[in-house]
Amino acid sequence: MHSCCALKHNATMSELPEWNDLRVFLTVARLGTISQAGERLNIEHSTVSRRIDRLEEKLAVVLFDRRRSGYTLTDAGRRLIPHAEKMESALLEAVEQDMGKESAIEGTVRVGTPEAFGIHVLAPSLASLHAGHPGLHIELMAQPQFPSLVTREVEILVTLEPPQTGRYKVARLGQVEYFLYCSPGYRDTHPPIQALGDVAGHQFVDYVHDGSVSDRYRILNELTPNPQRSFTTTSVLAQRTAAAAGLGLVLLTPYVAQQGKDLVCVFPGQVLMTRSLWIAAPEDLLKIRRYRFVWDHIRHLIDRQPDLFRRSA
Repeated sequence: MHSCCALKHNATMSELPEWNDLRVFLTVARLGTISQAGERLNIEHSTVSRRIDRLEEKLAVVLFDRRRSGYTLTDAGRRLIPHAEKMESALLEAVEQDMGKESAIEGTVRVGTPEAFGIHVLAPSLASLHAGHPGLHIELMAQPQFPSLVTREVEILVTLEPPQTGRYKVARLGQVEYFLYCSPGYRDTHPPIQALGDVAGHQFVDYVHDGSVSDRYRILNELTPNPQRSFTTTSVLAQRTAAAAGLGLVLLTPYVAQQGKDLVCVFPGQVLMTRSLWIAAPEDLLKIRRYRFVWDHIRHLIDRQPDLFRRSA
């Protein structure tokens, strides 16, 4: 069998798993280790291990590939994920409805974003969010490698690559524009750049393209063929620092470049590259107020900053 029906077929009604065991399963699947799952759930890691063993015994399948580096979902584990998440969402929605519509917005929401967006755009907005809703806790994963919605590493994802399959709500936030920058020192000590064709003789700061960052960040090759790279990194913030130190030219968005006065725009007002920025979340979670609230907050955050983001048609 190729669906979770195989799991159901292996379990009689008297052997159906307990919700607490499924909750432990989801937490281990999302965090990857029993120790982190134990910390998240505030239970001993030995209890986490026993609950996973019990769940596998009841379902008569192996849900995790246990390695020294952590727990990785097997095919059976991946098939169980959406069914367990439906139960989780139904329970959260039921609790919320029972508390009433006037209840406070509280609980944890995990948000994944590109590194600079999370640090320079979303994080500064969280103080006012917390002041109005002190019970709401945001866990921000701002990194070059997009975290997974599938395993619910995060529940809301801001990304350059929206999911193509699955039961997700996806919306375009806007266009991210890239300009060319360098330090004043680099500009003053290198051949002048009058036109785009002049950049071919210059050094560039860029991403490491080894699969650790999204292909949507492969923007430099669209600017000039065979660019000469003086420095590469998986971090856009490290790129900015290196360019400000005079290592070369760099393509950046204004919300990264404008964090100081140590960079100058090579072609002021000339957008050289654009990328679409998206927001995505599981459809079932957006029925729950805290997830919908954070989703709306991020969308409104983009709308309030037209100088940084161009709204898509």
